[in-house]
Amino acid sequence: MLFRKKTPVIEYPDSVQIETTNRCNGRCVFCPHPRMKRPLMDMSDEVFAKLIRDVKELKVKSIQPFVNGEPFMDRNIFERLLLINRELPGVKIVIYTNGALLTADKLQKLAAVKDIDVMNFSLNGIDAADYHERVGLNFEKTVANIKEFLRLNRELNFVREVCVASVEPGNGSKAQDKAYNDAFTRFCHANFPGVQVKIGYKYNWLSRVFSLRRFRNIFCPRLKAMIVLANGLVALCCMDMEGEFILGNAQERSLLDIYNGILAREYRHHRKAHMVPCRTCNMI
Repeated sequence: MLFRKKTPVIEYPDSVQIETTNRCNGRCVFCPHPRMKRPLMDMSDEVFAKLIRDVKELKVKSIQPFVNGEPFMDRNIFERLLLINRELPGVKIVIYTNGALLTADKLQKLAAVKDIDVMNFSLNGIDAADYHERVGLNFEKTVANIKEFLRLNRELNFVREVCVASVEPGNGSKAQDKAYNDAFTRFCHANFPGVQVKIGYKYNWLSRVFSLRRFRNIFCPRLKAMIVLANGLVALCCMDMEGEFILGNAQERSLLDIYNGILAREYRHHRKAHMVPCRTCNMI
């Protein structure tokens, strides 16, 4: 890897993702989380508060309290969301969840949070058997939770946009993927009227998951987002689940300083084929 001199021009990330917890209640077959070696933990309140102070100087329009894990397994998630509201007024919150833990009590607490721009439900199933095989959770309960969320959101209008998403199987032919994706779309339109339906590719997670998606040698746009793990380390990107490629320690340096560091700039300003581990990643 060739390092260039640090340029005096300040660069800013497009968004920040903060892993308030890396614990997850699911075991999705398209995700390496069930085999993750990092210790399971929740981010400390002190580290989270420091990160929110850092985000103030980043000029980002959105923040995502999620990287690897299920955000509603974080016992302090609602206090953290309200802290974002207080300290970052106007900054939009984007939430990713499997929805399985959204009890009525949690939905009421969620409705008190302001500036939730997008709520993404990662469903990944079309019936109980399929969902259990792909995600390992209770399909009927999750679907009921999403329906209750939609009912409450129609009443209180606390989230601007709702998406229900799936990752395509990605193990066979394009025709097989299309058939599954079409079935998922039909199910969502029938059960969750008015939501956006999104189908994602199956990625290889730096060669940890089997994927047929081809590699593209580009300047990766994902490197314009900052990824802060639960231990306060800033990872290269969301595909670096194990935190093997660290750009800096956010407990010791500001996020702006890490983003403008020589190593982070090197990754952003080179094509993927020139960089390790990007040359093995098929996300973009």
